[in-house]
Amino acid sequence: MPLATSGEYLAKTFQGLEEILATELQQLGATNIKIRKRAVLFDADLETFYKVNYLSRTALRFLKPILHFRASSYDELYDKLSEIDWSKHLHYDQTFAISSVVNSRVFDHSRYTTMKTKDAIVDQFRARFRKRPFIETYQPDIRFHIHINDRNVRLYFDASGESLHKRGYRKDDTFPAPLSECLAAGMLLQARWDGSKDFVDPMCGSGTLLIEAGMIARNIAAQRYRSYFSFHHWKDFQPKLWKKVKEDAIKNERVFEHVIKGFDYNQKALDAAATNLRGAGLRGYTELKLQDINDMKAQTKPGFLMVNPPYGDNIKVADIDLLYKQLGDMLKQKFNQWDAWVFTANLDALKNIGLKTSKRIPLFNGPKESRLCLYEMY
Repeated sequence: MPLATSGEYLAKTFQGLEEILATELQQLGATNIKIRKRAVLFDADLETFYKVNYLSRTALRFLKPILHFRASSYDELYDKLSEIDWSKHLHYDQTFAISSVVNSRVFDHSRYTTMKTKDAIVDQFRARFRKRPFIETYQPDIRFHIHINDRNVRLYFDASGESLHKRGYRKDDTFPAPLSECLAAGMLLQARWDGSKDFVDPMCGSGTLLIEAGMIARNIAAQRYRSYFSFHHWKDFQPKLWKKVKEDAIKNERVFEHVIKGFDYNQKALDAAATNLRGAGLRGYTELKLQDINDMKAQTKPGFLMVNPPYGDNIKVADIDLLYKQLGDMLKQKFNQWDAWVFTANLDALKNIGLKTSKRIPLFNGPKESRLCLYEMY
């Protein structure tokens, strides 16, 4: 069974953000980069691997390949997994979890695949040590991923644990966030937001775009406020090197000389945004105001706007077409000389903005086909 090379990794992301993620990884020192659908393969030494985990804004999780092989039955899957010396990857006092992704006529049930993988691990530990590691679904010490495509089996370490969109700064979950932090950051990077202007989100909700824009502007590491990573429990984890990576990132933070402004008509959303902005260390750089888009004042200097308006399904709107028309009118009348970016999965409602797009970037918000559109306001 072929073993993966020691410096080979896989990064998962949203469909449409693969190129952005590849650029991030290259800038952080990764090599031998190969783009796949919703994923990027790359090589990295240990310090670079720590850097991409801490700094990448668009990766959902990082996986380290262990091995790959072919199997034609569940019994063969069990037998080949039993050939691995699991004590090299896991201690019997540790907890572990397994996630399975299956696309196969032979292996037709992901839960049964997970169970057979668990059995292969546990049975070996029982036979060798008369002790066994136990399954833990919440923050296990070690997490494995098994991917099966037809008869091709690939086994991975999960370096991240929970999805990396869980940055650790969101302290108020009472108001729903329809936009993933990784997707929001990817949109901002697609739009080349660099913090050189004021930033406005006229429908900011609980503040995801505001926070990701602020973190980019201040060069705050994406995982600055996250404490849990699965790779901390790997046998080759080097705490001193990890500490160095974090300290170097903090030294590279910068002051933001402009203002990030968030508006919304819902006070509960603004309260959640304020709490989350404090959690991200950005409260002093932002202004929040209770205001409907129809009451926006004309802007006196050029800036950068990005908005994720309701789609009409996740947040109910009485007249979705009218809302998008009002958004277009606001941009035209109040945001002269601004770059305005609108992201939505409601492509029919988008037509009601009534402005010519300079760019239309296809993206996906979960399973929803979406567009990130640039309106250059003159």
